[in-house]
Amino acid sequence: MFGLSTSGITKLHSCPSTPERKGARLRAACGTTLRVGFAAGLLISQEAAHAEGFRNPPAGAANLGRAGGRIAFVDDSSAIAQNPANLVNLQSPEFQFAPSVVYIKVDYQSFTGATATTDNPWKFLPNFFISTPLKKDQLSVGLGITTPYGLSNEWKPSGSFADPTGLRYQSPYFADLKTINFNPTVSVRAGERLTFGVGLNVMWSQLTLKQFYPWAAFPGSTGAEQDGIARLKGDGTGVGINMGLTWQMTERQRLAITYRSPVTVNYGGQLDINNVTPTAAFLGAATNSDFSTRITFPTTVAVGYGVQITDKFRVESDVEWIQFSKFKSLNLDVGRNAFLFPSTSIPQDWKDTFTAGIAGEWKFAPGWTMRGGYQFYQSPVPDRTFSPTIPDADQNVLTVGLSYQTGQHTFDLGYGADFYAPRTITNDQNAAFNGTYKNTVHLFALSYRYNFR
Repeated sequence: MFGLSTSGITKLHSCPSTPERKGARLRAACGTTLRVGFAAGLLISQEAAHAEGFRNPPAGAANLGRAGGRIAFVDDSSAIAQNPANLVNLQSPEFQFAPSVVYIKVDYQSFTGATATTDNPWKFLPNFFISTPLKKDQLSVGLGITTPYGLSNEWKPSGSFADPTGLRYQSPYFADLKTINFNPTVSVRAGERLTFGVGLNVMWSQLTLKQFYPWAAFPGSTGAEQDGIARLKGDGTGVGINMGLTWQMTERQRLAITYRSPVTVNYGGQLDINNVTPTAAFLGAATNSDFSTRITFPTTVAVGYGVQITDKFRVESDVEWIQFSKFKSLNLDVGRNAFLFPSTSIPQDWKDTFTAGIAGEWKFAPGWTMRGGYQFYQSPVPDRTFSPTIPDADQNVLTVGLSYQTGQHTFDLGYGADFYAPRTITNDQNAAFNGTYKNTVHLFALSYRYNFR
């Protein structure tokens, strides 16, 4: 990728941790290989923010239970995020608290037999909605506070992440992306059978990365065998919109279209690195420096078609298109510590992707509703630019849900079994990333709704 071996598997193993080799050129070449491998891993890791695996499950337990069909027939305040056109159909003010819990575990095995596994698999995602009609059946407003992207990935510092010839210097062992989206929304009836909604997305995001730094890249320094830990942490805000249009084709059929604009977040923060050696400090390395990067969250267009088959049973099928193809490369600015990173631009060359699904909803008893669905997610990440930070792959997700309503209170449960296809990488631009990745993912959601009628 940089004209040098980014895997560092052979050269890294032969690099001395003490200045036992005397040739200055040989020491410089060895150190450069270490720094290139580290830079490649650190930079490539940030693709995690775009991966389908980093797009959080739909907010709201009812939406998780019917994940393959949640656009045309969404009929609660979570329409703010799913399809704002449907918000006008709500007849009274509503409050909803809708936390999700995600379990993610990843296992890796290289072609040499080295292994690694992730730690701390449980993640908590809060979501909140409130809405009210201003003019019944004609005009409604609402506010959603959601976590549309995020989660985190933390590899145990053992196995391949403890081996200097493995992933230790090639990939962050910790990556965390947080997003909070504030989504004020308005919805109107544009005709007898047509509703329209639009929302403003003001998204705050924070990115944190941690990776071992090989101070052996600066041979001759006292304590050069001691690794450092580089931590990059920054945050920023971006703005976008989401829109929805729903057409009540017949009394029992709906067609809906939604659009979510891209949101670009410019992150600013700090790079901290410890155990800076005397040689590195003499050359200008600092324990902290400015850090900045940019992430553009993708455009999404979705179409949903639903049919109310009977008064108690309905089905819906959705298709989404997600524009990842603009993600051609990734850039990073680390200020005065830039010389530690021989390159700050990494090719990505992602592709546009789609999801497709189907879901059903059955009111099987007074106050009780059962849901189920299926959704397919296509990965945007080519083998050549794959990263262990978020080992993305095609996904098949089966979901179920259960709802109980009593008076003004509604309780929803949702569960999704996420089947990632095992992914074997053989031609990565960073050869250290080659190997087989297996993901174990479970999705849980609980919602409480109160209707002020």
